[in-house]
Amino acid sequence: MSKSAIIITYICFTAVLLAQAERSVQGAFGAVTIDGKVWNQIALRPVIPIWKFGVALDLVFYIDADGNIHKDEWDFSDGEAIKNTLIDKIYYIRFGFPNDPLYFKVGSLDYVKLGYGILVDGYSNAIEYPQVRKVGLDFSVKRNLFSVQGFVNDFKENLGLTGIRVQTPMLAGIPIGVSAVMDRNQYLGLKDRDGDGFPDFVDEFPDEKLYFIDSDSDGLADNNPNEFDRDGDGFPDVDDINVIHSWWDSLGIAVGQDFSSESFYDSIPDVNLTLSNKPINVNQESNSISAIAFDIGYPIITEQNLSVAIYAQFAKMIGETINPSDTTVSSLGSGIIPVGVAAKFGPAHFNLEYRIIPKGNFEFGYWNQTYEVERVSIEGGSIKTKESKLGRFGKQKGIFANFGMDFFGLLGFHIAYQNLRGDIWDGNMFSNQTNQSFQSELGLKKSISKIKTAKLYYQQLNVPNPFEFEFSESTVMGYKVGLELGSGMVLNYTYQRTFRMNSDGELEHVNLTGIETSFTF
Repeated sequence: MSKSAIIITYICFTAVLLAQAERSVQGAFGAVTIDGKVWNQIALRPVIPIWKFGVALDLVFYIDADGNIHKDEWDFSDGEAIKNTLIDKIYYIRFGFPNDPLYFKVGSLDYVKLGYGILVDGYSNAIEYPQVRKVGLDFSVKRNLFSVQGFVNDFKENLGLTGIRVQTPMLAGIPIGVSAVMDRNQYLGLKDRDGDGFPDFVDEFPDEKLYFIDSDSDGLADNNPNEFDRDGDGFPDVDDINVIHSWWDSLGIAVGQDFSSESFYDSIPDVNLTLSNKPINVNQESNSISAIAFDIGYPIITEQNLSVAIYAQFAKMIGETINPSDTTVSSLGSGIIPVGVAAKFGPAHFNLEYRIIPKGNFEFGYWNQTYEVERVSIEGGSIKTKESKLGRFGKQKGIFANFGMDFFGLLGFHIAYQNLRGDIWDGNMFSNQTNQSFQSELGLKKSISKIKTAKLYYQQLNVPNPFEFEFSESTVMGYKVGLELGSGMVLNYTYQRTFRMNSDGELEHVNLTGIETSFTF
């Protein structure tokens, strides 16, 4: 038995034994789509409660029609791969609950919002799960004199995207909040299957960690020890004739033939190599973006079933973008919410804001649900970050509102709408346009007959009209349905569609589908 098989068996056996001691092991089998291919799924998700901790593991196997196991989830080839594999096995580690004085969760992050959301509003690291598996951190600390909230997108990125907010009562007891967010390297959003630092779109050997470039396209990598003519011009890549003689002599001994009388024995060394340029390595090259924000709030009414507060926010993004009118580089801008109202009344909550972008190059709620999709893309063979596209937004102002309600503990409903107007690049020039966003979600809060769970959602951000359904990278739509089969078994169907720019600069859809039967034993 291989070392990997022994490790896999040990992890699964130990986890199930620990969970069985507390009578809580969840499992699932079914089919999922990964990178456009259908895989059969077998999963065990042991839940292990320890004091105030809740630990759930994700021991999943994806098997194709030929019986091959998807290796990304069980890669023990080197230290970095082992670290990532073990991190991937964490479904979540949770301490306490979000409203407790101390809370943290390690795992998938479905919804993260810092403060009133001027920078981080609805961020998720699970938007592409299970194609892309991220293990992040969400935490909060609440004390009488201060509170701290923060998040990390993925430990496998070694803290790629991080954010923190500190709130403390100042200025006659009025809460003041300070937030900071940083994506230290947006290039980490590029797919890299073999983890060698060279993204798949430039890696000519995307599944071979040791190789990445092949200048003459002969199937041998430039750094392959068997590649003696990297540029394919017929001249060996050495500058000493004795080295050439030695190579042919060694080959002759191996095959039992004397090559010394052949014309190629005295091959002319290649003194004019023409090799492909070394592609980008995201472990060595980076492109960062950061932001800071300040907010102030004042509670007007604070009752058990009714609360009203007014607030204001200011944010400044730190980085550079491209002005599409002349391709010059310009600094990122700022956003202002001079007045906002937040209210809760019974099962409903409501926000209304007036928003201003004084000089452009800014987006409210920049780190949102689709950030991991928009973070970086390949368009026309060039790398385009979300940051680089902020130059299309000029001076703007308008309103934002959201409303959510729990209907009798049965249905949950949420809707958000933004309508700004100002200068926006239309492909040829800056013109006065609307910049609208729309988000909605409807879901069951408890079972109805055999319907265990159900959720329907749609989002489109920063477009002229989200109701024309002209999709963009900010678009996400989908639904989830769970049907009870009896004896603790539930049939779950999941569908989600997002959009990415392909290498030709064209928008293409990415479908994530899953059918599984979950059970508890």
